[in-house]
Amino acid sequence: MTANTREKITKLMAATRVAVVGASSDPGKLTGRPIAYMLERGFKGEIIPINPSRTEIQGLRAYPSLAAVDRPIDLALIGTAAEQVEPVVVEGIAAGVRSFVVLSSGFSEHNAEGARLQARLTELARQHDVAIVGPNCLGVINAETGLIASFTTAMEENALTPGGFGFATQSGALGAYWLDLVLQGGLGVSRWISTGNECDIDLAAAIGMLADDPMTKVIGAYVEDVKDGPAFRAALRDAARANKPVFIIKAGRSAAGAAAAASHTGAMAGEDRVYQACFDQYGAIRVASVSEMIDAAKLVLHDAVPTAGKIGVLSVSGGAGVLLADAIETAGLSLPAFTERTAAALAKALPGFSKPQNPVDLTANVIAKTELFRETLAVVSAAPELDATILFIGLMHSISDVFTESILAARAKSGRPFIVVWIGARPAIVAQLNAAGIPVYPDIPQAITALAYVCEGRLRRLRAAKLGDAPEGGRATARSVTLSEWQSKARLREMGGVTLPAGVLVGSAEGGATVMAGLTGPFVAKLQSAEMPHKSEHGGVVLGLRDTASVTEAVRKLARIGQERGISCEGVLIEEMVGFDIELIVGFRRDPVFGPLLMVGRGGVEVELDPDFAIALLPLSPADIVAMLKSLRSARLFDGFRGRPPVDLDAIAEALARIGVRFAADPGQDEIEINPLVARGDRVVALDALIKVAAT
Repeated sequence: MTANTREKITKLMAATRVAVVGASSDPGKLTGRPIAYMLERGFKGEIIPINPSRTEIQGLRAYPSLAAVDRPIDLALIGTAAEQVEPVVVEGIAAGVRSFVVLSSGFSEHNAEGARLQARLTELARQHDVAIVGPNCLGVINAETGLIASFTTAMEENALTPGGFGFATQSGALGAYWLDLVLQGGLGVSRWISTGNECDIDLAAAIGMLADDPMTKVIGAYVEDVKDGPAFRAALRDAARANKPVFIIKAGRSAAGAAAAASHTGAMAGEDRVYQACFDQYGAIRVASVSEMIDAAKLVLHDAVPTAGKIGVLSVSGGAGVLLADAIETAGLSLPAFTERTAAALAKALPGFSKPQNPVDLTANVIAKTELFRETLAVVSAAPELDATILFIGLMHSISDVFTESILAARAKSGRPFIVVWIGARPAIVAQLNAAGIPVYPDIPQAITALAYVCEGRLRRLRAAKLGDAPEGGRATARSVTLSEWQSKARLREMGGVTLPAGVLVGSAEGGATVMAGLTGPFVAKLQSAEMPHKSEHGGVVLGLRDTASVTEAVRKLARIGQERGISCEGVLIEEMVGFDIELIVGFRRDPVFGPLLMVGRGGVEVELDPDFAIALLPLSPADIVAMLKSLRSARLFDGFRGRPPVDLDAIAEALARIGVRFAADPGQDEIEINPLVARGDRVVALDALIKVAAT
């Protein structure tokens, strides 16, 4: 995605003179709905119906073609048959139209002919520098101007309330569900875009536009597949720099399409894991549903995001208070003890049998003594040791006005985030509190999940805002070949960064006898063949050799294995065995979508039995890699375990960062796997390596 692409979609969304091609006088039809929607909701612009057989449509003058319109057109909305779309776009370009939204289906989602028609639209967009959204999309909406270039049924009954929530989606139907729920909830919409088949404007451009849009405060997105990984990364980074949370629903958690090939890296760094790594690294939060997305966005839109995770809880139910405490700690947030000053103030307000502790149990006494509620709420909401307050209420409709007034007063005085969980709250009460910037949730899980999302998102955005551009070096090549360990280590030696065991390649049993003169045992013998990347699984490794006789016998044995399997062998690699305290698996790979990445995890024979690894996209600093290592479940092993000395993580990270720079800059290398990479103190050694390079 170029800056120009983002500029194109921004101009499209700002259109004020909109032509509807194939316009219908029936407000229920696909090309009649956008006109009816905009007329009913007061679009701040001009609607121009295009229909060669009508002179008037829905009370507006109609024109036979785009060329017949005697004034500039900002946006052409097209809903004709697929085969008619290209001629309409060509005519529009000739007439000076710079933006198009193609609602029509029957393109690449349909058949080969449809794919050809879509390719022609892509060519037109690039040739003439025009913006095309779609085809096969649900359109776009700009709530600020009332632009509804869409036929979504979500606009049949909902008012188009302007607000700070923007959404970009690759699914029209899911986008419609989002729009309906957000408008019903009164949150308000900024911009909404369904990208469809993405012949030109893709999801990355749409998110980038929302990142730049001054009206948008929070971004939601539904993702099926990303076409331009570096552009997607840039869009998320720009949203982080603008301090705009991005909540993403990503369809497909399977590793389909991620072939294991000859390496563990290919299997472990599967499609969904790489997407997740991108989200984590670039500040986005992955949510499980539209409802979760809206729950989290509500906190942002109501300015109820705490600066940190220290939460104070008040509850009219002791049991609910315990449930809240459990949920808060499980979510990685905290319930700090009150200071002596706060506890003393609470003790004055609470009845004698209630303890001034967090969470605060208000008990059923609030029904008879409403002043108890006011006073405790005022104390806790203003406590300096807290970042936010959560209040739990269940039913109690008879005194709901007291609750509401007290909540509003406490929020106004403290100015801090205030969250209400009110089971059975009346809709009017919810609306009143929401209007005052106090989010209300129907139960505990929704509130705490949303709070955990926004707190984690805040930390991620701080890190993502500092990221630079994605590296050059691109994606994996169409065809690659796997090198033998001997050849792979030769390349690693040239790259620097890690130490390699001392060793020699011998071609015969007799050659093995010369090993003893130059190396120090014990030794390991390994059959060398690009056709046997995982040697130990096929008997291709012999350990613990200590003398000439054992080395000679191992070389003969391995040569027989190669002959029996009918594989091409370079010889047998004899190496000094290296002692170590920790072993890792390391993989550098070019993902087909996002480009170069690093996978690092616990290595050894358990790598597939109990996978424990982290993935991140390059470039990475040594500090980034240290953070990856510390995120592993097995990270305690680095500090020394059962008498072993601690491992120098900085030395490992420095080595991997150096290799990462060389790997990202060399498009001829598709993959590097080191398994295991071992460490003892500050010594980092690659015991085995596998490199895949572009086929020549």
